[in-house]
Amino acid sequence: MSKTRKLEINDVTAFPLPGARVPTNFCFSEDKKSLYYLYAAEGTERALWRYDVDTNSHEKLFGPPQSTAEETFDEEMRRQRARQHWGGISAFDLRENVILVPYRGRLYLSRAGEPLLLVPGSEGIESPWLSQDGRMVFGVFEGNVVRLSIETGERHWLTTEAQAGVSYGLAEYIAQEELGRDRGYWLSPDEQWIIIAEADERHIPTFPIVHQQAQGVFLEEHRYPFVGKPNVRVRLGVRPVQGEDQSLTWLDWGSDERYLLDVVWSSRERFLVLTLSRDQKHLAWDGYDDKGTWQGRLYEETSPFWIERPGKSVTTKDYALISTSERNGLRRLLVVDSRGEARLLPEGSLEWAVLMVLAVDEASHQVYVWATRNRALERMLVRIDLETGTWTDLTPQPGWHRPFLSDDGSAAIDMWSTRERSPEIRLTSFNESRVIHQSATDHREQGLTLPEFFTVAADDGTLLNGLLYLPDGVAGTGGWPLVVSVYGGPSAQLVMENWAETIDMQAQYLVQRGFAVMQLDNRGSANRGPDFEHHIFGHFGDVELADQIRGVRYLSQHWAINLRRVGIFGWSFGGFMTLRALFMAPHIFRVGVAGAPVTDSRWYDTAYTERYLGTDENNHTGYESSGLIDKAGRLRGKLLLIHGMVDENVHFRHSAALIDALIGADKDFDLVVLPSSRHMVTGPEIEHYRTRKILQYFEQHL
Repeated sequence: MSKTRKLEINDVTAFPLPGARVPTNFCFSEDKKSLYYLYAAEGTERALWRYDVDTNSHEKLFGPPQSTAEETFDEEMRRQRARQHWGGISAFDLRENVILVPYRGRLYLSRAGEPLLLVPGSEGIESPWLSQDGRMVFGVFEGNVVRLSIETGERHWLTTEAQAGVSYGLAEYIAQEELGRDRGYWLSPDEQWIIIAEADERHIPTFPIVHQQAQGVFLEEHRYPFVGKPNVRVRLGVRPVQGEDQSLTWLDWGSDERYLLDVVWSSRERFLVLTLSRDQKHLAWDGYDDKGTWQGRLYEETSPFWIERPGKSVTTKDYALISTSERNGLRRLLVVDSRGEARLLPEGSLEWAVLMVLAVDEASHQVYVWATRNRALERMLVRIDLETGTWTDLTPQPGWHRPFLSDDGSAAIDMWSTRERSPEIRLTSFNESRVIHQSATDHREQGLTLPEFFTVAADDGTLLNGLLYLPDGVAGTGGWPLVVSVYGGPSAQLVMENWAETIDMQAQYLVQRGFAVMQLDNRGSANRGPDFEHHIFGHFGDVELADQIRGVRYLSQHWAINLRRVGIFGWSFGGFMTLRALFMAPHIFRVGVAGAPVTDSRWYDTAYTERYLGTDENNHTGYESSGLIDKAGRLRGKLLLIHGMVDENVHFRHSAALIDALIGADKDFDLVVLPSSRHMVTGPEIEHYRTRKILQYFEQHL
């Protein structure tokens, strides 16, 4: 694609985007001589591949199994939770030379690279886990945990009490969507004991979603926990894997309501359970033995605001727990010994944050972590010595490094990109560094403008990261019109030193048509630490909007931006921000496209909303001032509202109520309803239509 050819809508909605066809889901073999991964060499269906370290060669093992079955509802929901657009194989499990692949409600197995074969009796098995010897599969069938013989298809039932509204071994909606937990059972290292979560949602009223577009309209029901209302009741039980007695010994973690975040086996006889209070201000790690007896509290912390989930946590022979914590500011490595004494590493006032534990080398007491760099614009792989606290940046090249390591850190690869460099994957193990995949996409050959960073100070002096896409040439009379591309909410970051910024094709399309485009991470967005994020506590929309306006005004002072032609676009929290901008700052924002917006936070889920706003009972003022429906009469500019009618995350009721309010206020607006779309819009025709309407709206009205 040359610079002389303008991008068209098909270029914007193409999947994958230029330079984004890369391997994913990496897994090293036990001997570290093979690297397994998912990759679509062409099309959008991912296959399983193997890279041989010794021969430096790649081999496609197999594509998705031949099956006439449709994707199951559970698979669709998990794909929505993971925001996964790729088709084909979505996951695999590896034990030595045995590979397990779940696909369309069935399980398939390959031994020693042989073709995939259907596992007998596996239809309907959810959340599968391959045993260490490769002879058994654990999973959930019709709400009960089972152990399935791969050879015979015989099922051994580990629970039997499942019924409508009660399931065992599955992560409930809140756990998957908001708490980062996608499993509901955990096997001991020797696979002789199993911990199982029971999820009871019978007391939660069903929320109906009607598929109006379907041939033969049907009703889909979800037990959705709304703010201030009951949550799913979750409890943990433990039992031996062998034996006919299916009874579980239930754990006691106190009488107060808590979220289950994680379970980590520390040995064959002991495990740790991570829970968070419902108000998310108290986190606790408790120890239990294999009989379910409480052994004491290993670690806890509190916050006057909220506590973020720590991510992957592990135990070792020498340390009771290795996790992460923000208790003293930017996230650090948390190391807790068997006596409960805790240290945060590295010590001192460093300006980078630990994001995730990747691997632990127990022999040398080294921990490998993924961390931020350069005010969170970049990422790096860091090695931390547990004894001395010293740390080493293993990826000094500027840019975005996404490492994947074996459990002990002895084998590693690094996916690296910048705004100018499309992703490159390097093997960085065995005292060498070699490129094993290079997308080799040049932004100039693609006709893409390189976005540039800028920094603006918020009203309290906090430095905000921004990104500007600017048209070529000289601006016309009055300057370039500006479109603000916004998310603005917590747990997300938009501005990065990453190839993904360059292939923001919606921004590139607008730039080629004479629009400037701005992205800015306002206070409250992710990865800058508690002091940066806690500005939104108790209220949504004020600080976030003030920072976005600050960015717009800064651009107008340094570039030829037309302040009379400013538009804004966002989805989900970004949709909320778009409406907030149009209603509360109509003197700045003249045109907006709001997708799937939350218009009343009381209609969103418990774990997300209560984390930041509390409940309506204890923060009624915050909910009222954050709401949008009563502010619809403030609309002065042009509004395009887009929402999927079967969105199970931000329900269509949010837009329906806003539409009613806009009609009641006699306000003109435009509407695109996507009858078969959920929160993550899928399907090439729907995505093409949605994108065309968004971009044309700015071309016509801004």
